[in-house]
Amino acid sequence: MYRLRWARQKAKATVARTVIVAALAMLGPSMVTVGLASTTDTSARTDASAADALHSEFGALLARYVHGVGVDYPAWSGAADDLTALNDYVQSLTSLDPAPWPEDDQKAYWINLYNAATLRLVLAHYPLDSIKDIGGLFSSPWKRDVVTVAESTLTLDEIENEILRPEFHDPRIHFALNCASIGCPPLRADAYRAANLSEQLDESCRRTLNDARWVSVGKDGIRVTKIFDWYRGDFEENGGSVRTFLDRYRNEPLPKGKIEHLSYDWSLNIAADRDSH
Repeated sequence: MYRLRWARQKAKATVARTVIVAALAMLGPSMVTVGLASTTDTSARTDASAADALHSEFGALLARYVHGVGVDYPAWSGAADDLTALNDYVQSLTSLDPAPWPEDDQKAYWINLYNAATLRLVLAHYPLDSIKDIGGLFSSPWKRDVVTVAESTLTLDEIENEILRPEFHDPRIHFALNCASIGCPPLRADAYRAANLSEQLDESCRRTLNDARWVSVGKDGIRVTKIFDWYRGDFEENGGSVRTFLDRYRNEPLPKGKIEHLSYDWSLNIAADRDSH
């Protein structure tokens, strides 16, 4: 499992840091702080800064092709330079190992990588009606190897369920990841960035949870996206609840009553089709 390999990677970094501290301590206490700042921390900051610059390039692609709550796959699939730019972004990102970075840098890295890898997968098979058409009857697009990070080959499922969810315990992530489907929370027309990640995640939650396509309140009662059914435990961690999470981001609190779930639409989230609804 990737989590085990990543834990080992972090352990190696800790051991290396301990060795450096011991060596520098022999030269005097002041050298420990100075030495560490110029070795492991500096390297991590440099790589995190490189990733942030790459996210800016990804953001430009998203701004060009994400319209409303959908993606202009027809235009993107016909733009050779931008297909290359997306592939270059994924390749450049996967050449970096985010394990020693600050938490928000790591989180932004994995969210953007998931979304970019999903887009690349869909565009490689476009035209199609649903991402679920990729892989055939007995295989899933989320179980396909899509990227290699720190010598570990990963699927979309592993990025979400072995890294993002268990490592960060942030249910807002569910409204940042996009599975290229109409039922999925909409893709931002910008990349996620460490500097304002929490604000971006809050915005994504507010945008989704105040839209009747994901939270419907009316004569049929209260119906919410299936995400709250599939990942209920994520919203109930630390004494929370689905209703509490929803009310935190909705313009108006939910009325009293049973919360049921909307059916999930796996049709491809093509901009023109989606925005006409």
